[in-house]
Amino acid sequence: MMNSESVKTGSGLDTRGGFTMIELMVVVAIIIMATGSMGPTIADFMKNRQLEGVRGQFGTIFNMARLQAVNQRRDISVVFFREGPRVFDELRSVFIDNDVWRPDASPLGEKDPAMWYALGFARGTTSYNPKHDEPDFVLGEGLSVPPFEKWKEKNKSATSGTKRSRSARRSSRSRRTSSGRARPATTKYRVNGLFKVTFNRNGTLVFSNGCSDVPTSIYNNEENGRPKTADLVILQLDATPACFIDMRPTGQVRSKTVSLAKSPLQRGDVSAVGTADSGSRRLGRKKSGR
Repeated sequence: MMNSESVKTGSGLDTRGGFTMIELMVVVAIIIMATGSMGPTIADFMKNRQLEGVRGQFGTIFNMARLQAVNQRRDISVVFFREGPRVFDELRSVFIDNDVWRPDASPLGEKDPAMWYALGFARGTTSYNPKHDEPDFVLGEGLSVPPFEKWKEKNKSATSGTKRSRSARRSSRSRRTSSGRARPATTKYRVNGLFKVTFNRNGTLVFSNGCSDVPTSIYNNEENGRPKTADLVILQLDATPACFIDMRPTGQVRSKTVSLAKSPLQRGDVSAVGTADSGSRRLGRKKSGR
């Protein structure tokens, strides 16, 4: 009957089943080598997944704005902040995207973001400007892409106040519920000085004053497998994949993810995507026909 005792060979050596130290070292070395080779692949996968998430966020915002403009029969804008775009009702002067606005979850709004975007229709203006984080920095009157929280304190105005017009008082009374309690005052905003695109009531799209549409031909014309630029480009730090977004005057918005020739090495850098040619169409702010 066999037992678990060791077996002595003719040479007198005691042999047991198991791994030798050399075999263990070889296995550990293989694991380390495999982990090292897979590390960049996993990192790239996570970056690509995050880029697709931001791409989806932008698509949701643009679709919401156009749908609201057509359904509500009034101008609805997409206003750009560091954390991403927001949907703004021009008539009511309020943002109407509270159900999808999640700045804390956006990689664009981090203090040292690994992702940002360039507004090709605004000569490549970057969404990340480190000066905006300085305590003593004051947002100027010029067009910019500021952090939302810093911008709103200067540009918000509540409908209630110590001095109100007669129409404002009537509006306040109309906001009272059947129980007699007044509803919370609606916070309104002034979006002057911000980059935006506006969907008219017929679904067409126009850009901010002073901005130029990047022709779709540039978006479609891929040199070395990628477009030169687009109306909007989302970039990543130390990564070549970028998202190019084309916004057509007809209101259609398309996007695609391609690789840049080189990865941006500095936050906010937009030099890798270039700028639109001088022949791009210049579109000013205009109203649709009533």
